[in-house]
Amino acid sequence: MFRNLVDKLKSLVPAANEHFDPTTLDDPVAMQTEWSPLKGGGASFCTRKLVQVSPHRYEFRATLGAKAFYLIFFFIGLGVSIISISEIIVSGDIFTADVLLPGAFGLVFALICGLMFYYGTKPVVFDKQFDCFWKGNIPADELLYATANELLMPFKEIHSIQLIAEHVSGSKNSYYSYEMNLVSRDGVRTNVVDHGKLDQIREDANTLAEFLEVSVWDGT
Repeated sequence: MFRNLVDKLKSLVPAANEHFDPTTLDDPVAMQTEWSPLKGGGASFCTRKLVQVSPHRYEFRATLGAKAFYLIFFFIGLGVSIISISEIIVSGDIFTADVLLPGAFGLVFALICGLMFYYGTKPVVFDKQFDCFWKGNIPADELLYATANELLMPFKEIHSIQLIAEHVSGSKNSYYSYEMNLVSRDGVRTNVVDHGKLDQIREDANTLAEFLEVSVWDGT
C-alpha cells in the first residue's frame, strides 16, 4: 500500500526521451548540450506556473492543484499514524505489529509528503533587479553577493531555454512530463520546472525567453 502511494506521488521510473536532432537549431551550443532528461521523473499535471510579480520579476509558483495533491497525501499519512496511536492508547499494547506498522508507515509517508510540499512550493525566481535566476527564498541582503552563491545563475550566463519531453512509466500508468532547463553559454543545463502540461510549459518558456532575451529550444 505504502509503495503504491509513493509510486502515485512520484512515478520515478523514467523511460528514454524521444530523439531530437539539435542540428535543426543551427546553434553550435545546442550541439554540445545534452538532450536527455536532466531530472528523472515528473508529474502528469501542471505543478508550477509562471507569474509576473513586477515588471522586473517573474516567479514559478506551485499551482493550487499541486499544493492540494501534496497536502491530501500528507493528511492521509498523518491520519493513519493518528489512528494507530489512538489504538495503542486504547489497547495499551505497544508492541503489536498490526498497530505499529501502519503507524510507522503513516509517519514516514506524511514526512515524505511534507518534504514534497516544502520543496515543491519553493519559488523559482527570475529577477532583473539582481540579474539572476535562483530557487527558494533567499534574503535580499544575501542576493547582493550573488556571484558567491552557487544557488544563483546570472542572466548573462543564460544562452537558451531548453524544453524536453520525457515518457514516465509508473506501476499502473504512464504519461509524458515536460522539462524546462536553462542552458548556459558552455552548454551546462540547470533545471527550472518539470510537469505534465505541454501548452503551459511552452507558454511560460516563450514568456520567459522574451523577458531574458534568449531563444527557446523546443525538443518536445
